[in-house]
Amino acid sequence: MLYLSNNVAIKQTKMHKKEALGDIMGSRAKIALLRFLSLEKDWQFNLSSIARKISLDKGALSRLIKELESLDVIEVKREGKLLLFRINQKNMIMTSLIIPFFEKEGRLA
Repeated sequence: MLYLSNNVAIKQTKMHKKEALGDIMGSRAKIALLRFLSLEKDWQFNLSSIARKISLDKGALSRLIKELESLDVIEVKREGKLLLFRINQKNMIMTSLIIPFFEKEGRLA
């Protein structure tokens, strides 16, 4: 069984890492979101600030965040009425593949 973190298993036992990566990285909007959060991994952001930074509609961004939260890729923290989002650094795929990829990509630019 493929585990994204200590407590979340991906849908089926026969799912391969390649399929899990496809679920995580599936669209340009997801890539933009993950790139931004990966490069700012020590910070938390609200929906509006992320939408502004990656030039994405808040409704579309909200749907992406819910999807990535269900895959245990994004952590959500509530502070009063404010929801804050950040990359889940306890997620094995994020720490071993996605974050290093975007960090190396940034050094190439």
